[in-house]
Amino acid sequence: PNKTFVSEWGKTDRKSATAESSQEGLVTTTTKSTMSPTSDFTSIAPGRLCLFGEHQDYLGLPVIALALPLNCRIQVTPIPDSRILYLNALGDPWQVDLDNLPPKQDSGDEPLDFALAAVHEVVAAGWNIQYGARCVSTTDIPLQAGCSSSSAFCVAWVQVLARLSGVSLTRIEVAQMAHRAEVVHFGSPGGTMDHVTSALGGILRIGPGMWDVQRLDNTAGASDHIWVLADSGQPKDTLGHLRRCKDDRLSLLEKLGGTWDGTPTSPLSETEQVLLAATKTTRDAEIWAAREWATADAESLGKRMQEHHDALRDGLLLSTPRLEAMRKAALEAGAFGFKLVGSGGGGTGVAWASDQTTAKAVAKAMVDAGAVKTWIIDQPNGFPGASVVA
Repeated sequence: PNKTFVSEWGKTDRKSATAESSQEGLVTTTTKSTMSPTSDFTSIAPGRLCLFGEHQDYLGLPVIALALPLNCRIQVTPIPDSRILYLNALGDPWQVDLDNLPPKQDSGDEPLDFALAAVHEVVAAGWNIQYGARCVSTTDIPLQAGCSSSSAFCVAWVQVLARLSGVSLTRIEVAQMAHRAEVVHFGSPGGTMDHVTSALGGILRIGPGMWDVQRLDNTAGASDHIWVLADSGQPKDTLGHLRRCKDDRLSLLEKLGGTWDGTPTSPLSETEQVLLAATKTTRDAEIWAAREWATADAESLGKRMQEHHDALRDGLLLSTPRLEAMRKAALEAGAFGFKLVGSGGGGTGVAWASDQTTAKAVAKAMVDAGAVKTWIIDQPNGFPGASVVA
């Protein structure tokens, strides 16, 4: 891999994703179009970066996440006289006869599994996919790295199916159907953060309800909200970590009477005490960040993010030696804080920098410590959400 690649996305590279504060801004229609229904089109959906609240959306606790300038793109050529959907996802060919669907699968963790699941879900919802199409899916989101490459695919694919069905959806509805295809359909343990962030874009606080969404404006200190995303190059066991962390803590929550500040019905083991302390730390870090987001300086936010990482590492056992080497290098190069991204056990990490010069130094330091690729993200209000373009 190229170990010196640094991609910079700044205010001059991409138009600001203006944060809409109204509910109307959160439900803007994304699939409705004046294009001919049989014209070629491209469905685009970004990956996401969780800044606060890792491993807690599925517990009913809020998270803060931003849409990345890295996207899944599905290029579509409708075939009006066909009932076959052809999809090439990252070089892997797939096709399905809309008049003779294969049975539902019990499990799945690849784009083609989610593609079939989405078809089943939209048909069950009453959509009429009117004709076939040739589709090619590509992505510049790092795979199996905690940046929601699979969720971005699901969001983009739902937009494809909506357009082929003549269905107009709000952004939240796109997220809901994508979540059904990837998570509900297979009984998987994931929450809604990935799908909501990809569909809506910007920087969002999601939760505590599954579909509760608040846009976060950064009006003060915006110039020092620069993040350096780094890929460790280590693939992770997403579902394994999700199930372990979710199941262990749901059992603990029951023992606490349904609230994290409750009194346990029986003495907690040492492992349970560590797990409880870590969960409270990540919960409280997100609450503080959401409350102070518009006014806090980046150094304070970065330190809170570092506390979040320490809890994920020591309480949920989600870090790796390479991620820790990247963390140490980032902090020594001037980063305010660092945390692992996604389910952990590999994948990506993110560091918080104060300016472009520091960000470049942090990126180089993390590469020297083992990262295979880095991205400098200089956009304090995040990037656009999912869309369909000609």
